[in-house]
Amino acid sequence: MIANNNGKIVTRLSIKSLRVSPLRNLAVISAVVLTTLLITSIFTMSLSLNKSMELTMMKTVGTDFHGSFKRVSPEQIKILREHPSIKEYGVMLHAGLLRNEVFRDSPVEVKRIDEASAKHSFIHLIEGGLPEAENEVVLSTWVLDKLGVRHALGEKIQLDIDITERVLKQDFVVSGYYEADKNLAIAGLAFVSDAWVQQHISGIDPAESEASGSYVNTEEMSVMFKNAVDIEKKLDKVLADTGIDRPTGVNWAYTTSSLSDNLIEFVPYVAVIFIIMLSGYLLIYNIFYISVVRDVKFYGLLKAIGTTPRQLKRMLRVQSQVLYLIGLPFGLAAGYVIGRLLTPMLNTFSSEPMEAAYSASPWIFIGAALFAYLTVWIAAGKPGRMAARIAPVEAVRYTGVQTTRRMNKRLKRGGRLHVMAFTNLFRSKKKLTLMLTSLSLSIVLFSIIFTVIGSLDVNKYLSTFLSGDVVIRNEKIETHEGERPGDPYKLSEAFSSELERIDGVESVEKVYYYYDIHDMDEKIRAVLQPLSETEPKEPYLTSLLERNSIYLQLYGIDPGWYDLVQKDVIEGHFDRQKFASGDYVLVAQTLMFGEDEYTNYHHPGDMIEFKNLGKSYEVMAVMNYDALYAATTQAFSTYGFNAFFPSSELTRELPAGTNPPWALSATLHIDPDKLDSATQAAKALAASSDELVVKSREDYREELDGFIRVFQIIGYGLSFVIALIGVLNYINTVVTGVIMRRNEFALLESIGMTKRQLKKMLIYEGLYNVLLTTAITSTLGVFLTYNIAKSIAGNTAFTLFRMSWLPFVLVVPVLAVIAYTVTLSSYRMLSKDTLIERLRQTE
Repeated sequence: MIANNNGKIVTRLSIKSLRVSPLRNLAVISAVVLTTLLITSIFTMSLSLNKSMELTMMKTVGTDFHGSFKRVSPEQIKILREHPSIKEYGVMLHAGLLRNEVFRDSPVEVKRIDEASAKHSFIHLIEGGLPEAENEVVLSTWVLDKLGVRHALGEKIQLDIDITERVLKQDFVVSGYYEADKNLAIAGLAFVSDAWVQQHISGIDPAESEASGSYVNTEEMSVMFKNAVDIEKKLDKVLADTGIDRPTGVNWAYTTSSLSDNLIEFVPYVAVIFIIMLSGYLLIYNIFYISVVRDVKFYGLLKAIGTTPRQLKRMLRVQSQVLYLIGLPFGLAAGYVIGRLLTPMLNTFSSEPMEAAYSASPWIFIGAALFAYLTVWIAAGKPGRMAARIAPVEAVRYTGVQTTRRMNKRLKRGGRLHVMAFTNLFRSKKKLTLMLTSLSLSIVLFSIIFTVIGSLDVNKYLSTFLSGDVVIRNEKIETHEGERPGDPYKLSEAFSSELERIDGVESVEKVYYYYDIHDMDEKIRAVLQPLSETEPKEPYLTSLLERNSIYLQLYGIDPGWYDLVQKDVIEGHFDRQKFASGDYVLVAQTLMFGEDEYTNYHHPGDMIEFKNLGKSYEVMAVMNYDALYAATTQAFSTYGFNAFFPSSELTRELPAGTNPPWALSATLHIDPDKLDSATQAAKALAASSDELVVKSREDYREELDGFIRVFQIIGYGLSFVIALIGVLNYINTVVTGVIMRRNEFALLESIGMTKRQLKKMLIYEGLYNVLLTTAITSTLGVFLTYNIAKSIAGNTAFTLFRMSWLPFVLVVPVLAVIAYTVTLSSYRMLSKDTLIERLRQTE
């Protein structure tokens, strides 16, 4: 057999066939645009949000370098920088700390850096350059303000630099300055020249400095790799290849720094993309399936003249790819624009101020294009195989209706319209299944989102963050990443007294905080020791066992918090009077290393010794791990736990060497008639302090409203597009079904069926579609909505699950209107031709 290359002919025939079905082409292009739009917007929002979070965390860390090699010598730096995986590097030397009185509560590090380190540490000089002379220094505007120095080059200042051995008092000249956010780690930095380092600290032995813990005259080499995937492994490989043994640091701001640890975070995105692909697949598959059924005689004739099954499949594949390429640019462009518009809204979900950063990664468009292509490829594949399998003889009488053995029925009243309509629905079970699935999917998604939004509880949200009318919190204490300048004792007794004197304030309830390194007792070790012996080893747990200590967060609460305790108790009972005696402690569950894994070290009746408090306490009750969330720092120590005492136990005289506790928050209970004026007075008192943040119930309510608004825009937007896909699927099925059955309808009219009866039968078919969809959504749909929405609500702190039937009720009239309108339009399109003309037409 001689092979012939007729690929061009098949392609040309495929292109020309497209012109015959403009309605089908428009439907496929619309499906491609909608599918691509949704996937692109999801990718854009995800990567942009990730980039915003990374940027915010990088500024908190103080650098965007991937990682670093700590306390390396100049000789080791020369070796490390030659490694092929290192694309860029910078060297920073620790030179000491500023001891000027104004920095007593705000540590400022003195360093020597190079140009690369400055660039990657977000240090953008407003004027000047890095120091060169021995008496030159670069400072941030925040440091200059603390020193009371003008923002200008050449300004002279005296700095007291602690180099461990002594404190050097020296006059410096400002050679450059940069804008720094006081809330970021880079705020507390001063940069000196290499000349200063050589003259004053070059004689300090780095090894001795490292041993003492001062790290003066030790260097750190920060590096950039090709990408941020598995940074720790790359750092270890560099050390292994060079034979150098030094500590390393990973920039935890990069979410891909350890990809294997972050895989679980991709599950929600995968689920959303799967739903989008499934919706697009149902529409595109149905369109091509109906197209094959409609044009099956055409494909049969092609096979009769020698077209192979492979060529027929290729025809449909080419058609789908051409339509995909037409719709792709519109979907990508619209999706990216929508994603960028929604990104700032997503950033408002963060409890910390987040700078919006927009990702224009090519992976957004590559990923969206690939997923959309995969959807089209799968959807068009099966109809292509179906067209290839049909024999030429079968094609002549093929209608796409599944044939079953006929059963003769005798009806006393003849063929009733509603019975005929119901029977017609099941003539093509596959088309019916695809249409019902597509419609039901959008309704279930809408009902899930509606139920979750309806479960958001304002009162629960407010009680999560405050117990009174206004709360004043010290942000300095709540900082856990990076060093944030500020006074942890800012919320002093004197300040609290001023709050109490505000007109309308009925009481001020305070929370005190102490971070405790707690020696393990037998009960704690009995729980943790077996865990350390299992594989894989958990390094953090091993280090805790070696040090024989865990980290606790101790809270002293005023009596105003007592009413909120019992709801969080899971073992034991809370007694106000006994607790106020100062002999009892409330302990929370321990957060283990695995997500959502908790345990109890102690039980009611156990005695626990807190050495830094100089006393042993009896456990009154065990509480949820996040008990009294509004009273805490809202952060939790792995393998540690929170412990609650009466505030008097932390404010009393503690053993020598124990630092006094910090006042974490003050909650104001205000007379409702004077709420506004008292709130404004409290905010005015705290306005002069950088550390204190004041929030009222109204502030938190506005935050929740913003969250709900964003959730509604994104959630309902997604539901609308998927619903649009379902409606397009329905319209396509009904219209093409009417076109394919035009001969059948003509024959029915020729034997006596009136146009009014035909119209009525078609309307019955549409209503049956609505009833079947309603039956599916009110059974399986309710089951899915209940379980999925309840699961989402259960994992959200401020929701109270409330199942709503409203979405299922609302969609019934909407579907009925759509079904009636589409059916009526199809009938009118059919009735334009006369009966004779329709009888003469072939399928």
